[in-house]
Amino acid sequence: MKIENINRQFLDGVMAGDYPDVYYHFGVSSNDPVLKNFRDVRAVVLAGSGERIKEFAKIWSKKRNNRKIYTLPKEERFVFCYCDGVIFASHGMGMPSASICVQELMRMVYFLKGGDPDELDQVFWVRVGTSGGVGLEGGTVVVTTEGLMADLKPYRLLIGEREQYFDGRFPADVAEAIVEACRDSGLEVVMGKTVAGNEFFIEQMRLDGAIRLAEEDWKYGWLNWIHEHGVRNIEMEGAMLAGFMNHWGFPRFAMICCTLLNRLHGDQVTASGQELHRYSENAGKALFFYLETIMPKLEAKAPARKKPAVKKTPTGRGEDGGDAEPTDQEPADGGKAE
Repeated sequence: MKIENINRQFLDGVMAGDYPDVYYHFGVSSNDPVLKNFRDVRAVVLAGSGERIKEFAKIWSKKRNNRKIYTLPKEERFVFCYCDGVIFASHGMGMPSASICVQELMRMVYFLKGGDPDELDQVFWVRVGTSGGVGLEGGTVVVTTEGLMADLKPYRLLIGEREQYFDGRFPADVAEAIVEACRDSGLEVVMGKTVAGNEFFIEQMRLDGAIRLAEEDWKYGWLNWIHEHGVRNIEMEGAMLAGFMNHWGFPRFAMICCTLLNRLHGDQVTASGQELHRYSENAGKALFFYLETIMPKLEAKAPARKKPAVKKTPTGRGEDGGDAEPTDQEPADGGKAE
């Protein structure tokens, strides 16, 4: 872990119990009793849709002898489930939404692991989703090697007038291990670079949006250009995810996305509902093939540790300056269990 990049000016006080950390968009804080159930987290699985997250948690529960699923009551922004070592969380659509989810989960995982760099090193992060293929037909699973913006430069943000770039590379060993875990699955799984668009229509060179700022020759010129540079799919979150993971120094993270169409052949998704369901399932299957491979190893490496220090202080304040919304969990058990 890159300890120097972790916001310890804030998080050290949380760990000392001086004040709670409010994970506002999830509706909990670090002094909520429910968090004690998540301390053994080994993996964080992200997806855009809340319904998909719930389905993933149910699948994982069945694979793990019907272990309990914990949920959080606040779901208007993000859906959160925890089951047997895995946090499942929805991030919405696009990097602005997903970045909020990822930052709050990074802080939560830091708290759950007591700020221990060795334990943080062992946590696996992955985004699972859908995408537009670049030279790949619908149903292909792409494991990302690098997340880039539409100009093939890394993810960046404006901090006042300054532009901050982030490292968009995904760990090659993790990507290769995911492909290997799927080798006998019957899935078509490839590795490649991924472009993350800030917007669904304009930045992805679609010509079917309400606003059209490109023509076909420019669109296909761009698609062929990114394809020649190793890009195999387009989505809206991966460059940010890699950037934030690399900034803190997490060594184990990935992105697994199934293609819904080949953008070299058009803009609109014309596959049938049955085909789209199958395509969407392909990425989930690849995820669980890999999770089942690594979880025994991660569990075996888990060290004994002390519980994080927590003062019984009132829940902190929300982003608008008011009180954070109540979580309504039961004090004895915390959260809802399915």
